Amino acid sequence: MGKGGTGVSAIPSLTAAVPAPVERPTTIYLNDQEWLTVQTTPVHLDDWVVGYLCGEGMIAQADQISRVVTDEDRGLVWVDLPEVPASTPLAFQPVGRGPLVSEPQLLRWMGEMLQNAPLYRATGGMHVAMAVRADTGQRFIREDIGRHNAVDKVLGAARRARWPAEQAVVLTSGRISYEMCTRLARFGATLGVSRTAATDQAYDLAMALGIDLVGYVRNTSSLIVYTEGSRVARRIEA
Repeated sequence: MGKGGTGVSAIPSLTAAVPAPVERPTTIYLNDQEWLTVQTTPVHLDDWVVGYLCGEGMIAQADQISRVVTDEDRGLVWVDLPEVPASTPLAFQPVGRGPLVSEPQLLRWMGEMLQNAPLYRATGGMHVAMAVRADTGQRFIREDIGRHNAVDKVLGAARRARWPAEQAVVLTSGRISYEMCTRLARFGATLGVSRTAATDQAYDLAMALGIDLVGYVRNTSSLIVYTEGSRVARRIEA
């Protein structure tokens, strides 16, 4: 199999066909020149390439791209830019104030993300991410073999939809590393939420930029607010 629209393949075993996550080399052609090949799950590649270029500091906004064409069956993406900039260092600019959310709200969003992740649930070997626009409730959910790719996809979708950055809450099934936190920072997202952990360098960067990180969002007793948590409303204990 391996067509771009599925994300699941079948690996034969001695007992049964085992659903397996699909990964394929995906090549970006920048201004018609072969530029980069990355392993992805070839679905929503239009969102991924926008999120990737922004996350790497190549561009700041989706409208800097004059053309995006994808062939998910062959794992090919063509991107046209008026000029090809080098990756820029992360500007240490604090993020905006952002929304106030509650712990039960984060748990509901995490449950919704996992329920709407068919590849994640079918294989147990995929990653899923969700971006929520807190002021309207709009959501984007994307899956990929790579946790960074899944986050690039939802942030790319949010950029293409012209979301106000400070309203974005980003959830992921994977850990939040320094590299992933830089993607949140370049977008301007104020809250990163993981089903697992945040690393020490992600914590340092988040504290420097005023991003809140929340980990182990599985139940009320496991949930950890790593940072100052000014955007996470706590229950008042009696």
